[in-house]
Amino acid sequence: MAEQGAEKVPAARIEALSPAKRALLDSLARRRNSAASGDPTASAGGPVRLRSGAADGGEPIVLVHPIGGGVFCYAELGGLIPGDREVIGLAADRFLRQAAPPSVEELADHYLGLLRERGVERPAVLAGWSFGGVVAYEMARRHTPPAGAPAQDGGVPVVLIDSAPWPRQTGAWSRATMLEMFVEDLLGSGGVTVDRVPVEPAVWQLPVPDALAAAARQLNAHGLDPGLPHADMMDRYTVFTHATAAMQRHRPRPRSGPLTLLHAEHSQAYPDTWTALARDIAPTVLRVPGDHFSVLRPPTVHRVAEALGQAAGVPASPAPRSPAPVSGPATTPPQHRSTR
Repeated sequence: MAEQGAEKVPAARIEALSPAKRALLDSLARRRNSAASGDPTASAGGPVRLRSGAADGGEPIVLVHPIGGGVFCYAELGGLIPGDREVIGLAADRFLRQAAPPSVEELADHYLGLLRERGVERPAVLAGWSFGGVVAYEMARRHTPPAGAPAQDGGVPVVLIDSAPWPRQTGAWSRATMLEMFVEDLLGSGGVTVDRVPVEPAVWQLPVPDALAAAARQLNAHGLDPGLPHADMMDRYTVFTHATAAMQRHRPRPRSGPLTLLHAEHSQAYPDTWTALARDIAPTVLRVPGDHFSVLRPPTVHRVAEALGQAAGVPASPAPRSPAPVSGPATTPPQHRSTR
């Protein structure tokens, strides 16, 4: 059994992973084991190197975790981004596991602080998938250059990967809905898309520990192994609920600066809210193939990587077909069949 950020991956699944995912899994496992052994310098969350950069590669590209808290979803993407910059993933740490869920603003400030501790004063790009995009946008909006640093034109570039804020007309989820959405997200993040989570509705009415245990049993009966021990599922549920609460309360504010919006053609995470918030610089809005979960898997992940490279200043490579501009209603956003 190996760890996937705050999660664990059964050994039987490891053999099917790509080299990039195996390498990241090993790195995350070492970090988690060091933290568990009491090493005060170790943490199971926070900045995770997804790709080493050249000595003269410049500031890194930063990818913020989705709603589940892990950065394993970025393993392939990190190695595909053109250029030679370091790529850092920001995984959920203790800050998102405290008793009271933080706000998106507090989370953004916390992650900017973690980057500064690592020596990153101005990321080349701030990006994120789904919930990670909401946090990345706020990080860029709140980012201030260090004292004495030369002014940067336009601010930190932001790339939002199939991301949308919580719709104002949608209230907070009930506990039953939260549980069902969590399990749907767990399956979708693992590459399983279902029209309906194959769990009896009565399960969602149980106390959370019992509901998750019963859901895991019923998923296994349908050949859908969640791949998480119960304790790890409970931990991930805490992160999921706290991130969801933060997003429900958050209202993004306008920002000036380069903005790229990647919208999956079969996703309801429409980019309209972000385009309305853009100031001074018109955002680049790109439609890419697939749905909310498949944007980080081949073949679409290559398109996402190229967009990140362009945001970081790498010229676009010739392609037979360019992503097309897209717009759509802002009334049924993101993560509401799922929000990673």
